[in-house]
Amino acid sequence: MQIKEEYKASEESRIAKTTEEKEQEELDFGKRHQNATYKFLKYNPIDPLNDLWRQAIERLSLEDVEGKLQWWAAYVYIKFFARILWNFKTEYPQGNMFPEYGGGILVGSHESHLDPFFYGAACHRRIRYMSKMDNFKTPLVKSLFSNLGAFKLDRENPELAWKMAKEIIEEGEWVGIFPEGTRSREETGWEIGEFKTGAVRLAIEMKVPIVPMAVIGSRNALPKGKLVMKPTQVKVRVGDPIYYNDYDINTISYDEIKRLSAELRQVVMDLREYVIVDTRKQKKVELSIGSPEDAQKPKESSSPMRYLKDFGKGALGFVDDLWYSLLKSLEAFGLRAKFQETVHNFSGWLVCNWSNLMMPYKVIDFEKYIPDEGAAVVCTNHNSEWDVLIFAASLIYHRKRVLYQMAKQSLFKPPLVNAWVRNHHAFPLKRGMHDVDSYNFAKDVLDKGDLVCMYPEGTTNAGGGELLEGHTGAMRLAIEKQVPILLVGITGTENTYPKHAKMLSFYRGQIMKAGPAFMEHKKHWGKPMPDYEELKRLTANMMAQIKDLLLYDSPDA
Repeated sequence: MQIKEEYKASEESRIAKTTEEKEQEELDFGKRHQNATYKFLKYNPIDPLNDLWRQAIERLSLEDVEGKLQWWAAYVYIKFFARILWNFKTEYPQGNMFPEYGGGILVGSHESHLDPFFYGAACHRRIRYMSKMDNFKTPLVKSLFSNLGAFKLDRENPELAWKMAKEIIEEGEWVGIFPEGTRSREETGWEIGEFKTGAVRLAIEMKVPIVPMAVIGSRNALPKGKLVMKPTQVKVRVGDPIYYNDYDINTISYDEIKRLSAELRQVVMDLREYVIVDTRKQKKVELSIGSPEDAQKPKESSSPMRYLKDFGKGALGFVDDLWYSLLKSLEAFGLRAKFQETVHNFSGWLVCNWSNLMMPYKVIDFEKYIPDEGAAVVCTNHNSEWDVLIFAASLIYHRKRVLYQMAKQSLFKPPLVNAWVRNHHAFPLKRGMHDVDSYNFAKDVLDKGDLVCMYPEGTTNAGGGELLEGHTGAMRLAIEKQVPILLVGITGTENTYPKHAKMLSFYRGQIMKAGPAFMEHKKHWGKPMPDYEELKRLTANMMAQIKDLLLYDSPDA
């Protein structure tokens, strides 16, 4: 392929350069002062020292661990400076957070050199960015990009970059791509450029989702052609994952890929302009001023109270980031599970003993019906948000079993609450839709011989022993993984922590009673998944057995 060269030459003398030749070329920023700054920074001591560091890491075969540690350290300090300098915020217009499990592709609008850092700060995942070669020749920037796992894209020789992207996705990580190929320009009114087709092609070939995102305000944080950062407000909006499972890379046409890329661009534009796209109803609602939905749109204010509130949230967020970074760093060494189990044991002891003083509880038949080891799905009724805490604490305190709880993702958004639930083996579930990623994580937990807790009602009931209709997810999981369903009835927690309450009510009793394992679904093990009606019937029978474990009609219990 012929490319345009940096020097003047006739059309006949132009020769395509290799990637290695391009790496040796000097950058030309087009302006005298920028070129002078570039030549001055070329002699900084950081880049040579970092090159030696990277050589040592490569020789010791520590690239994977070191790369993860670098990312999770950056996750803390980049978010800290983003909050301080740009009052950085992450928004979820459709309510759903960035996916927690499996690999995929992040696609976003691009207005500034700082965008990769803002997008990374909005995710709880490590993002490996595909970046143009110039960034790996820019002083200081090349060290930062290399340390954070970015990889080179030679636009005229892209094969190596796409091969690298596939390897990253196969390892369950995320690749960041800016499909415009360059930053949006002020001359075009900051219009998002036409999307190239690479991201969609990669998603279809690798069978992974694309998460569309949009950055707002970064164009002012570091305008194109400027070297000085400016204080401003920066936000990142995270959209829902887009799946391309219905397409085959071997049969899809180029025109179809172009159409899908254009649709992806529109989704990113809608996020940037705050047009809510309800994927379940396929409706678009623009939050215009005065509309009823406008209450959902974040309000802008410059009052001192707003800044004080943002400062408080930022401080809590910093502590939360530190804790999460610690967990992910320990995970890189294979120590996270042991660390969490130790903390979980301590907190279980603390919660159960404190609860016994202030909110007396009782467990019945845990030793009889909850085995010492082995995988199982645990199902119980759900009277209160307090169930999540007291049940997990009592299980590890009385039976030394760690409980992985499938919990609504809203618990993973508030600072400190996020740190607590993540440390105590909870994992987020997108309610109201079939969350494939969460379901697959639950299967992995069962494969390791652990317990997965699901609340089949899907939300808290009114209490008093009246249960809601159960969803079939727990039954599907237990049939597919061929494990028993352990049943526990929880009585009285709706009085300990009523719905919408601001604090706990002391001296309210609560009882957790285990019963015989539900095994009616065993006849379907190793066979095709039964139809929906059969799953509903099995689930109804299971919920009836849970109801029999409640003790509302037993005053002496």
